[in-house]
Amino acid sequence: MKKMRTLSKSLEDYLETLLVFELEGKPLRSVDIANRLKVSKPAVTRALKHLANRGYLTKTRYNDALFTKEGRNLAKKIYYRHMTIKKFLISIGVNEKTAEIDCCKIEHVISNETLKALAKAIKE
Repeated sequence: MKKMRTLSKSLEDYLETLLVFELEGKPLRSVDIANRLKVSKPAVTRALKHLANRGYLTKTRYNDALFTKEGRNLAKKIYYRHMTIKKFLISIGVNEKTAEIDCCKIEHVISNETLKALAKAIKE
């Protein structure tokens, strides 16, 4: 897996949240993103603009967000990191709530080597 340290933790969280909304069949609306991430709507607007400027999103005329191909691919990589770490933590006995909290912290600093080892460990 390619190294992805091109975005801040915060922007990675936005991409991951957008992907989760998409997987849940929800529109990528600023108000919903703000509620999920517990941030202000203006903060979401700034983040989405930044992601759009980097080529990861496009905006509709109703201010909803749409992934570009590159944005969706990056979001999937971020989500894969999250889920791999969470599954590993649960597999070693961490309760789901704690695993979710901890993986959100770990996913931004974990090396690709360690991520690969965790993925291998949960597949065995």
